[in-house]
Amino acid sequence: MLRTIYFKSLFLVGIFGLFIFKYNPLFNVFFELFLVGIFFLSLGRVSINKRILFYFIINIVYISLSFYYSVILNGDNIKDFLLIYKVFIYLILLTFILNKPFLSVKSFLFYFKFFIIVFFTKYMISTIIFNSNRPILFYENNFELMFLALLLYLYFVLKGKVEFIYQFIIGLTFLLSASISGLIILFFVLFFINYNIIVKKIFYLVPIFVALCLVAASVIAQRTGGEIDLTKNVRFKFLLIFLNETKDWNFFDFLVGSDRISALSREACSSLSYWQSLFSYKNDGTCYSVILHSYILRVIYDHGVLGLFFIIGYLFKLIKVAKYKSKHAFVIIGVVFINGLSVSSFNSIYFIMGLLFFLVISRQDEEVNQYKKAFVINF
Repeated sequence: MLRTIYFKSLFLVGIFGLFIFKYNPLFNVFFELFLVGIFFLSLGRVSINKRILFYFIINIVYISLSFYYSVILNGDNIKDFLLIYKVFIYLILLTFILNKPFLSVKSFLFYFKFFIIVFFTKYMISTIIFNSNRPILFYENNFELMFLALLLYLYFVLKGKVEFIYQFIIGLTFLLSASISGLIILFFVLFFINYNIIVKKIFYLVPIFVALCLVAASVIAQRTGGEIDLTKNVRFKFLLIFLNETKDWNFFDFLVGSDRISALSREACSSLSYWQSLFSYKNDGTCYSVILHSYILRVIYDHGVLGLFFIIGYLFKLIKVAKYKSKHAFVIIGVVFINGLSVSSFNSIYFIMGLLFFLVISRQDEEVNQYKKAFVINF
């Protein structure tokens, strides 16, 4: 009962988001606290699946040693540490939440419909009435669209297909967002949702695909000064700074990352002063990899390629232990990886919230089969 009431708070925050028309970090705080609350509600039956235990132990050891080295010995700010190691902390919480049923399939379908309605409504209002070129529901659409895409894919996993009306509304929402990474994620997820149809009717769908690509190209052109030149995108500047910061690295450096935790050079921080809000909590002009935005660049700089592979492996194992297929894990990780080319992906609470639905839904075979057979659900 308490779990059901707790989850219903998501309806309140969704409705509240309809009336906020600027970035509000309180939404992030709410979702972080929501995750922590789910964690504590899961502790009644504390157990760690043996199949995930190895990753869990390695994770705990890595966080502990890194904390001791950077915060205790080197005096780094604990807030900087938590930001750089956030995904590793998320993984601890998710390990305890795993396979603790909070929602029925029926309840999830209701949440799914609710969120696509509020996202679409808010984006339409923001674009048409307030002439916003980057509409948001909660914080920044680069983040929250990842959450919506994961809900869409979970709906597909549970039902076996997605009605056209849902795909259409979500597609319009992503187009209204003007988010390049969002559009790539949309195409990625829709491809797997409609794979069988695409294979059978490829020649009929080519014109539609071309039309969608043209629309996406116009969004990219709008974001890059009127022409399709990705070098004018600010992410390209971040990439150049990353390459400059790592130009003297050897193979081992790329494997394990920089010293725990390492600031970027003064020159790099100075050139990125526009994003001063992302500077270190020390308030001394220091900046860390978070300022590079792209989590793929950030994780390689801070934790190395091995760190990236560990995160992906841990997530893959969580999804598999939750009784999803490998192809489902591939799509989920594909979504977050695409997002990581632009923003915080694995480190984002909006990814974790999307993944949370996969982990806490009660997928009794009888119930899933019932909904797959019925399939007709009133909007």
